[in-house]
Amino acid sequence: MARPAVRGLVIDAHCHLFAARHAEDWFAAAAHYGIDAFSTMTPLEEALVLQRRYPGRLNFIVVPAWQKMADANKEAFIDDWLRRLEAFYNIGSRIIKFHQAPQTLVRSGLSLESPLLQKVIREAVARDMIIMTHMGDPDTWYAAKYTDAKYGTREQHYAMWEAALTEYRDRPWLGAHMGGNPENLPRLQSLLDRFPNLYLDLSATRWIAREVSARRDEAKAFVIKNQDRLLWGSDQVSQDGRGFDFLASRWWVHRKLWETDYSGPSPIFDPDLPADRQPELRGLALPADVLQKIYHDNAVKFLARVGIRFEEAEAAVAAGST
Repeated sequence: MARPAVRGLVIDAHCHLFAARHAEDWFAAAAHYGIDAFSTMTPLEEALVLQRRYPGRLNFIVVPAWQKMADANKEAFIDDWLRRLEAFYNIGSRIIKFHQAPQTLVRSGLSLESPLLQKVIREAVARDMIIMTHMGDPDTWYAAKYTDAKYGTREQHYAMWEAALTEYRDRPWLGAHMGGNPENLPRLQSLLDRFPNLYLDLSATRWIAREVSARRDEAKAFVIKNQDRLLWGSDQVSQDGRGFDFLASRWWVHRKLWETDYSGPSPIFDPDLPADRQPELRGLALPADVLQKIYHDNAVKFLARVGIRFEEAEAAVAAGST
C-alpha cells in the first residue's frame, strides 16, 4: 500500500507494542502501511530492549504494572507505579496514561479523585509530563456491560474528568479514543472549546470506525474544525499469535477511514453488534492538509512541548531501518 502523502514521519500516537518478540511483525506491517514512529504503552520490562533495537522509533508512555493490581494493596501498587514512572522518565518518557474506564475504576478503586492516584498525578506534573486519560467506553458497553450501579454513569465519569481538567488547566492533556465518546461529538466540541490544553487522539479501530462511519458527515466536519487538536493513533495491540495479517487489518481500516471515500465492509468483525448487523466502513476522505496535521504535524508540535523530538527516528527511516 502506498505511503500516506505526508511530509515527514507518520506517527501513531496511541498503540500497545507489548513485547520485543512481537516487534518483527509489528514493524513489517507498519512499513507496509507507511507508519514510522509510535507512542506506545509498553511494559517497562520490555522497553529497554525495544529502545535499543529501534532507536528513536518508540516513545514510551508511562503505565503501571496492571497485572500486579490483584496481588498488592493499593498503597504498594502506587509505590510500584511511582518507581516505574521514574524509570520510564529516565529512558525519555514524557507522557503518563491513566486508565479510567468504568471496569478499571471498579477493579482498581483508583479514580482521578483518589488521594492515592493524586500522588502519581502530582509527580507527573512536577516532572512536566503530558497527562493522557482513557475516560468512558463505547455507548454499547454502557448499555450492556455497565448496567450495575457499581460502574457509575458516563455523566459521573465525565464530571470527574472535567474537574481534573480544571485543576490542571495548564497541563497538556491527551484524551484517548476521541475523548472516549465518539458517539457524542457535541460533548467533545464543548470540552475542546472550554479546555485549550486538551487534545484528542483518534485511536481505537472497531469502536472509532463504527461510530465515525455511522456519522460520517458530522465526524468529517468535526475533524476539519479541530484539525489542530487531533492526533492520529491506531490503538494497535500486539499479542502472541497476532502476526502480520492481524496488524495489517487494523492499519488498513484506519487508512481507509481517514484518507479515502471507501464505503463497504470492514475486515474486522465487531463483537458489539450481531453478525447480521455488522457496521459498514465509510471513509471521510479528509483533505490533504488535514491528514498532514493528524498524521504528523500535531504529534510533533504536541510532543515537543515536553521535549520529545523525532530526529533519530527520521534518520532511522531515511536509512531504511525496519
